[in-house]
Amino acid sequence: MKTVNLKTGMLEYQDSESLNKLISFGSRMNLKRGFLFVSKVLGKHLPTKPSIMEKNFKDLANLIKVGNEKTLVIGFAETATALGHGVFEALNLENGEYIHTTRYNFSHSRLIEFMEEHSHAPSHILYKPKSNISEIKNIILVDDEVSTGKTTLNIVKELKKVFPNVQKYSLVSMLNWSNLENDEIEFFSLFSGKFNFQKKNYSIPENLVSESQNSKTLDKIIKTDFGRFGMTQKLAINFEILLHKIDLGKKILVLGTGEFMYPPYLLAKYLEDKGLNSYFQASTRSPINIDGIIKSKISFKDNYFENIDNFVYNIANEKYDKILICYETNKIPTNHNLKIILEKNLFSVTEIFF
Repeated sequence: MKTVNLKTGMLEYQDSESLNKLISFGSRMNLKRGFLFVSKVLGKHLPTKPSIMEKNFKDLANLIKVGNEKTLVIGFAETATALGHGVFEALNLENGEYIHTTRYNFSHSRLIEFMEEHSHAPSHILYKPKSNISEIKNIILVDDEVSTGKTTLNIVKELKKVFPNVQKYSLVSMLNWSNLENDEIEFFSLFSGKFNFQKKNYSIPENLVSESQNSKTLDKIIKTDFGRFGMTQKLAINFEILLHKIDLGKKILVLGTGEFMYPPYLLAKYLEDKGLNSYFQASTRSPINIDGIIKSKISFKDNYFENIDNFVYNIANEKYDKILICYETNKIPTNHNLKIILEKNLFSVTEIFF
């Protein structure tokens, strides 16, 4: 067992070479859970090469064997929206659909709601997918990590109420620390092990806003669905049009925003495939300390008109010729000043609206 000393406590974990390729460590501003396994392959808190993300999608997909039965793949917001979508496309299912949970309100029909108990923003919504629910026989859940397994048990309990003919539930994750065994759920992971966290006394800012304080729908500012209501085909986007007349330079960061990760990842991959030095990561509402592998932090308000605190980590300590901020919202609020902050850090920044 190895130990890492964080601002919030001492983390003891089962070390391995495979684990070191997947994660490093940080600490959360969260009294429920003070530690964070910071992924090196997810493209969330750390800038990541798209080719590394793509390999991770394929590695996870290779853990599962899926037959011809109708299969629904579900990713978890906000961290695993791209992860779930990438695994879905890597599976190349003949009879499949992808959908991800969300923390946003739409007028679309809701299927279930459940809680992620340890999270800074615990509520999840799953909207009704395009497929006929009665035809779905297999559900694959995709998440970055399983710590205790409570979230998995919560969602499966609710899913069983609305998917009457599902015969098999699987959960695929990069990390599984739970050692949970359940007759109804089959667990697959790239790494499984044990950890222990000895918490220190620490406080967190009281003025952080992590959940929406209103119930308004976002139908007017998000016109395109990239996974919340179900995707049955691979995503195809004309990046030549999006990049028209943008001077990119050689080293580029494509920055997704919140749950909007997979289409920007595809843009970063498109640029990398063209021979450019392209990286991807996304903003998050997860409040993290500058601690461990987290070296810098930018704070700002979200672009969804919900006044939620958002963050980008490990950008201010890097150098890029161009940063492309990618939005699924068709406009941004006046208090969303991410572009201004980045430009003050001497970056060349362009906003792209998908």
